[in-house]
Amino acid sequence: PEVVRLTEGLRLAPPLLLLLAAAPAAARCPMLCTCYPAPPTVSCQANNFSAVPRALPPGTQRLFLQNNLISALRPGSFGPSLLTLWLFSNNLSAIYPGTFRHLQALEELDLGDNRHLRSLEPDTFQGLERLQSLHLYRCQLSSRTLHGGLTRCGGVALTILITFQHSLAHLSDDLFADLANLSHLFLHGNRLRLLTEHVFRGLGSLDRLLLHGDPPQGGHRAAVPG
Repeated sequence: PEVVRLTEGLRLAPPLLLLLAAAPAAARCPMLCTCYPAPPTVSCQANNFSAVPRALPPGTQRLFLQNNLISALRPGSFGPSLLTLWLFSNNLSAIYPGTFRHLQALEELDLGDNRHLRSLEPDTFQGLERLQSLHLYRCQLSSRTLHGGLTRCGGVALTILITFQHSLAHLSDDLFADLANLSHLFLHGNRLRLLTEHVFRGLGSLDRLLLHGDPPQGGHRAAVPG
C-alpha cells in the first residue's frame, strides 16, 4: 500500500511542478531590469535597450525605459494596466499607429529628449482617455506635427503639456483647442516670433503658461490667455 501511495504521488507531481513553475514565469522580470511589487513597477533605464523588452510582467503599472537606445514604438509593446510610462532620452524616430491605443489607464507619458522624433501620426495619442501629463520637450516636432498629434489626443483629462526647447517658430491657430482641461502649458525655449489671436483658443482652464525665452514679435495681445 505504501508503494501504491508513493506511485500515485509521483504521478501527481509533474502537473503540480509545472503549475508552480508557470506561476513565477508569467511574472518574470525582464533581463537587466529591476522589478518592484507595490506598485507593480519595471525599471529598465540606462541599459542600452534598442527595443522595448518583451514579455513584461502582466499588471505592470509603472514602466521606466529612459536613457536607452530605443528607436521605434510599436503596437503590442505595452500592457493595458500602465499608469506611468517614461521613454525620455532614447533615440525615438517613429511611433507607429496604435501604439498607445489600448492604454486607457495611462496617466503620465514622457517622450521628451528624443531628438530624432520629427513626426507624430494624427492618432498617436488616441485612446489615452485618462492621460494627465504629456512631455514632449527637446524633440524636433514642428507646429504642424504637434497640431496633428494633439487633434485626436484623449485630451479629456490632460492637464499638463510640456513641449519646450523645440525649434518652434510659430504656433498654429487652435493648436490646443481640444485640450479644454489643460491647466499647465510649458512652451519656453523655442523660437517663437509670432502669436496669432487664436493660438490658445479653447484653453479655458489654463492656469500656468511659460513662454520665457520666446520673445514673440508682432503678436496679438489677445493671444495670451488671461
